[in-house]
Parts: sequence; C-alpha cells; structure tokens
Amino acid sequence: MVGLLRSVPGPARMAAIGRLLEPAIARRRRLADVIAAGPERLVMVCHGNIMRSAFAVAYLHQCAPDRAARVVGAGTHAQSGRAAQDSAIRVAPEFGVSLAAHTATPLAAVGLGAGDVIICMDRANEATVVAHYESLAGRVFLIGDVATSDGTPRFITDPYARGDAATRVAFQQVVEHAPRWLAVIRA
Repeated sequence: MVGLLRSVPGPARMAAIGRLLEPAIARRRRLADVIAAGPERLVMVCHGNIMRSAFAVAYLHQCAPDRAARVVGAGTHAQSGRAAQDSAIRVAPEFGVSLAAHTATPLAAVGLGAGDVIICMDRANEATVVAHYESLAGRVFLIGDVATSDGTPRFITDPYARGDAATRVAFQQVVEHAPRWLAVIRA
C-alpha cells in the first residue's frame, strides 16, 4: 500500500487513499448505479496507453465490432502518438489482436463526458483519474470490479519493461475481465 502511494503523483494521493478506504459495499453500489444508467462509452485507461489499455481496446473491438466506436483507450501519462511497447506488439497476436499500428492517446485528449465509464487497469491509474476528473469520480472503476462478487477490486499489474511473460499474464487478465464490461454499454 505504501508503494502505491509513493507511485501516485502528489495531487492524486488523497484520491488514492480515499479509494483504498472505500468500503466494498459502496464500490458495488456505485457500480450498480452506473450500470443501471447504461454508460454510452467505455474508456480503458492505463499509464502509457501502450500495453494494457491498448490491448483491451483492440481485444474488445474484436469481440464486438458493432460497439467499437464506444470503446476507447487512453493513458494517464501517455505520450501522444507513441507506438505500443515491443513486447505488447509481440504478444498481442497470441490473442488474435494486432497492436502494430497502435499509437498512444493521452487521457486529456479523449474528451471525457458524463456518459462515460472509466475503467482503470490499476489503483495508481484509478487514483490519478479520480484526482484529475473529480466530477467523474463516481464513474471510475478498476477493470476487475465488474467481475468481483466478493467486493475485492481486481487490477492488472503494469507489465511494462518486464518481458513477454509478464505481458502475456496481463493480456490474459484483460481477456478475462474486459469483455464483461461490454454488457454495461447502453444498447
């Protein structure tokens, strides 16, 4: 927990603490309210938008091409136009997805709106988004929240610079969690 707080930029620390202390029942209630409202768009978020969120978007576009325009990705610290990380490009085809043409998008460039649900890959991303987009804080979740029945949020560790094996594990977790979010998009 201390490591997480050290990794989160100063302004986002209070948001991180708030989310860490959020009771599981409150998170589930918040999720139920957002799902009942029928979000218009899913915004998949990670740190640089060159691995996890990039893969999640490509994978969801493959799963539901009819909803592709309603699933976008971004990074809290993305460098606009940066290519996907090498291991992501190598591993993605194992899941039937190509990231060869992917370019990163900063979260600020996405144009977040009230109809969006923001799905973060880990707690640091969640805290950063909540701190910078306070008005949308109730619509920010971890990728595993939709699948968690016991209230324990699930997240996907950043595989950046940790090799193909770590990337493969992260992508497998995306495959397990991300499709569940498709069901919450407004028809």
